[in-house]
Amino acid sequence: MDILNLPEHIRILEELLLHQDFSNSPDQLEAMIGEDFREIDSRGRQVSRDEVIRWLLSKSPDSRWEFSTFEVRQVAAGLALATYQARQIQPQGASEGGAMHSSLWQEKHPGRTWELVFHQSTRLEDGK
Repeated sequence: MDILNLPEHIRILEELLLHQDFSNSPDQLEAMIGEDFREIDSRGRQVSRDEVIRWLLSKSPDSRWEFSTFEVRQVAAGLALATYQARQIQPQGASEGGAMHSSLWQEKHPGRTWELVFHQSTRLEDGK
């Protein structure tokens, strides 16, 4: 993949994870999340790959998030770090200040496929 397209590609993947309804295509979701995936949630708890997949499959298909301050840095060959703020905007009143997120994406098949290998969120106070 052309490195100039990497930030746009990773942003599309991040938005897809939150906005796509995977209930009819769980295999597609599982292919996006690495086998050794780890997450630290907004409460500081370590969350398993299975727990994240269950949450993504069970969330409302109408849920939507607003992304801001989105940045991607290639930290090594085939490894990209995304940082951004996300705030849930649908359903109405679902979110207060949102959260800061960081995700590590690893190139699974060079030039074709990326998978999420780590994610962390830190809850923000309302208006921060």
